[in-house]
Amino acid sequence: MINISNGFNTLAERASKEENKDVYQLEPIYFQKPYLLIGLDLLNNQKRLYIDITNESWNLEQLKAFPKWRGMQINQEYFSKIGPLKEKNFLVISQEVDESDDIFENVLQNIADHILVDEELPLYTSLYEVLDRWHNFFKKKWEAKLSEEEEAGLFGELYYINKWLEYFPSEPPLIVNDWKGPLRFRIDFVRKKSGIEIKTLSPKIRDEVKISSEKQLELNPVIDELFLYVLKIEKNDTVGSTLENIAKSIEEKLIKKAPSLAVKFRETLLFKNIKVEEYNSNYFFIHEELAYEVRGKFPRIDSKQLPKGVSRISYSLDLSHCEEFIVDVEDVFKLNKRK
Repeated sequence: MINISNGFNTLAERASKEENKDVYQLEPIYFQKPYLLIGLDLLNNQKRLYIDITNESWNLEQLKAFPKWRGMQINQEYFSKIGPLKEKNFLVISQEVDESDDIFENVLQNIADHILVDEELPLYTSLYEVLDRWHNFFKKKWEAKLSEEEEAGLFGELYYINKWLEYFPSEPPLIVNDWKGPLRFRIDFVRKKSGIEIKTLSPKIRDEVKISSEKQLELNPVIDELFLYVLKIEKNDTVGSTLENIAKSIEEKLIKKAPSLAVKFRETLLFKNIKVEEYNSNYFFIHEELAYEVRGKFPRIDSKQLPKGVSRISYSLDLSHCEEFIVDVEDVFKLNKRK
């Protein structure tokens, strides 16, 4: 996979070592069609991505229709010679110099990722869809970083994905498609009519987990099989894994097996405004894993039990009263392996 950030760092380092510095540094990063290049203007630190559209037949209206937002520009430019290439039309995506480098690099990385994996889509369609998702992203108002409780909760979901990939190394990693937690589904993982909800709790407090609504543990025609996967998790400064560690571990596994799902995984985090590299100080250590099947008289509240006018309740579930519903942890992992 292409690493846009490393590419720009290489250009900056190369420029700092050259005696006769060119004010503009250029580097090819993808040598198959469509050719991709990156450029760095040393005068103002403006970064650009060049996408070869020589063989595309886009009209002016299509070019104008690309979603845009403040801080970036999209232009078409013809070059009689650019780097090792001759007589090429390029779509040039560039940033305004007063905007955030990090987020712009994420945009360019996402575009490059999709160009590499969206082989069945026309280039225009792939670019438009990526830019449209980012356009919607920038329209949202995002809250601050995750709280420690939210960070531990996300770690639990990633832990489940990572362990599933280790359990079934030869299986297609469709667990990424089953992951619904970041999409605000009531259940974290859904495969057909089966669901798995991930809960984390500290081993230092009572064995209670928070249930966010009366519908979270509800069985219905859409979800008629449901499991709780509970992690007793301790936060510390040195032992275990960080959110950044486990996300990178998952991505490395996915790149080897299914690059398109690696892109989807990274994209899911990006579009929830979760930059995993910012979460590298809290280490999480798993003390115990437990699994429960939500069935029959499992202690819970569902929407049918509520009186009229009462809704959106949350409550704590005492796991010491759920022992008869304990199942083998491996059974929960096998759930997301079913065809």
